[in-house]
Amino acid sequence: MSVQSLMVANCPRCGKVFQKNLRNQCADCSRSIDSLLQGCLDYLRRNHRSTNEQLNAAIGITSEQMYAWIKEGKLLLTDYPNLNYPCASCTKLIRQHKLCQDCTFRINREIKELNDKQQTFQPVERKRQTALSGGFQIRDRLSGV
Repeated sequence: MSVQSLMVANCPRCGKVFQKNLRNQCADCSRSIDSLLQGCLDYLRRNHRSTNEQLNAAIGITSEQMYAWIKEGKLLLTDYPNLNYPCASCTKLIRQHKLCQDCTFRINREIKELNDKQQTFQPVERKRQTALSGGFQIRDRLSGV
């Protein structure tokens, strides 16, 4: 006979011991979060054009909880025109993607600069490798280095 071990943990919200599940919280906390989400959706159906602040004040949820629901796809921004969430880099409020346009442009520019810098050092690196090996490689001879 084998003894099955129960996978238990403490709920991160209330500290109560529960059997581990996919949501990683106890049943009571899961029910309370589901009821908050349902209240939030009901409020948004009645007040279609509410902003983040109005929603947080009316329902009593934190901005982080609302952002988590948006990230999980439980609150769709396409249905509510005045809701938004922060950029992953600069926390500027946006409505689509993970980064705002400014951060996307900045990161793409930095990647391009790094690639350009790497290409300028590549021939120097190849010559140094040739000098260290004491000879040349066929690809160097064919490329005209």
